Amino acid sequence: MLTPAEARARWQGVLIPLVTPFGDDGELDLASLRANIAWLIGRGAKLGNSVLIAAGSGGDFTSMNIEERKTVIAAIAEAVDGRIPIIAGVQALDVRDTIALCRHGEALGLDGVQISPPFYYDGRPGDALAWFKTVAAETHIGFAVYNNWYTGYDMPIELVDEILDLPQSIGVKWASPSIDVFQAGIRRFLPRVTVVNNTFNTVLGHMLGSRCFVSHWPNFYPDWCWRIWDLMEAGDFGTAQREFDAAMVPYQALVGQIARQTAGEGVFVRPGMRAMGLNGGRSRLPSRDEVVTPEIEAGYRELLTQVGALAETAAR
Repeated sequence: MLTPAEARARWQGVLIPLVTPFGDDGELDLASLRANIAWLIGRGAKLGNSVLIAAGSGGDFTSMNIEERKTVIAAIAEAVDGRIPIIAGVQALDVRDTIALCRHGEALGLDGVQISPPFYYDGRPGDALAWFKTVAAETHIGFAVYNNWYTGYDMPIELVDEILDLPQSIGVKWASPSIDVFQAGIRRFLPRVTVVNNTFNTVLGHMLGSRCFVSHWPNFYPDWCWRIWDLMEAGDFGTAQREFDAAMVPYQALVGQIARQTAGEGVFVRPGMRAMGLNGGRSRLPSRDEVVTPEIEAGYRELLTQVGALAETAAR
């Protein structure tokens, strides 16, 4: 198991929720998954600028059974072959499934797992703490404690502090609907563990000391994220914020058009992949690909043209 210091050294750059491709028949398309990882590594993904999430929310874990999740996680680990840190998504409604996925990740030698309290029911501190303690007693893989407030339980800072007392806790994937709580959490947790910034306050989080931020963009144009990372590392926060806003404001408008009509995350990443000639596959229900109109597809192409992605791809 990694120590918090080792995780801090390894989890730097952009945390990438890999899309899970499904074929026209609805089955896993592992060949496309492997090809997309090879493309990402070919673009320059490596230790120091990228961390991968296997079978997380962006990988549509909610529409897969546990055996499919294990298969996807193993396929990603095999394709990466130790070149990039991997964190597996292990959220579940059955604690036995979370434990099984943790053990699977441990056997594969992954860096860690992102683990949140159970969802569906509204959260309670005692329930969340008991969940983490039960999983910790059954596995030795490192935890990225995940405050998934927008679909689960918004954990108070004090509860996260208690969870960080568990020896498996080596990081926090942190977000909050309150900017004040977001900042307070980073300040509180950084002396203990590495903090992954799971908000759009990317530049602010870096200024506060977070060394890793979450973005779906590397599924179709990782270079943009690495550009933002390099600017922040150089201390050019003004340019980083301007370039971030120039891409993210129109991107969020496109995502919003999709999200108002259908659920899920992979469904709003796949149009960018198609624009770049990548096979993100189809979505499974409840995500409905048919809401992505030709106008939305054109909007993705226009945005990627604006940031230089399509011209750069054509030149390669």
